[in-house]
Amino acid sequence: MKLNLAGLVIGSALLCGALTTTASAHHSVLHYDGKKEVTISGVVTKARYGYPHSIYRIEVTAEDGSKEEWVLSTEDPRDAKRLGFDEEIKNLKVGDEITVVGWPHQFIERELRGHELHYPDGRVVMMRSGNYIWPKDILRLDRFVMNPQKITEFIDDIDATLPAAEQLTLWIAEDDHIARVAYEVSQDRPRLIGITMDGSTEFPGVDELLYCHTTRDGFTFSLVMDQLDEYTGAIIADNGEYISEYNRVLSRWWEQERSSCH
Repeated sequence: MKLNLAGLVIGSALLCGALTTTASAHHSVLHYDGKKEVTISGVVTKARYGYPHSIYRIEVTAEDGSKEEWVLSTEDPRDAKRLGFDEEIKNLKVGDEITVVGWPHQFIERELRGHELHYPDGRVVMMRSGNYIWPKDILRLDRFVMNPQKITEFIDDIDATLPAAEQLTLWIAEDDHIARVAYEVSQDRPRLIGITMDGSTEFPGVDELLYCHTTRDGFTFSLVMDQLDEYTGAIIADNGEYISEYNRVLSRWWEQERSSCH
């Protein structure tokens, strides 16, 4: 049986997100208010260029001489490089004077998502031209997770005790991988889909840097293609794109919001 590999190798160039040095929950970009801009000026007191976000603490001195600490959150090294400003934020160090323009966190005081950096010598680093921080599909997933009551408007309530292959064929029939990922997360049973052929298992759609998620206990299920009946096997083989996109969205969102490979 041949699998539709064209659908299973969806390009990962659209991936964006973050990695971290420890497994932890991360701030959703939806928590930043893209309708407001805040500008602060101060001195960098702590600098960490890394995952899941590059984080800089900035001491701001008010007109009355009082001091406040602000947090600048910006892209991880990989995304910063993709967007063209990795060297600028990598070289931002303790003691630097900097002006930051950013979107304020809606729930945490004195935290910004970086938009522009203005240096004393007049240089300006544009980090984002607008509040488009995640691809639309992952933003949709995040909204579902924050509002789980809306998920079942888009998918069916499928019996989770059914064999994995049967569940997957029903998911494919729903044709909404984002809502399905959100539902599985809401039920505390998110699983990446593995395809086993010729004794080898692959997880299409999972970026190489996120492959550690395929080794998480209870976080995957695998379908052995030559053990499926002809009808089920044909459906799965013809829907490689669904599987790849499901895995891409789940692995990227999980990396950003729940736990990290790094």
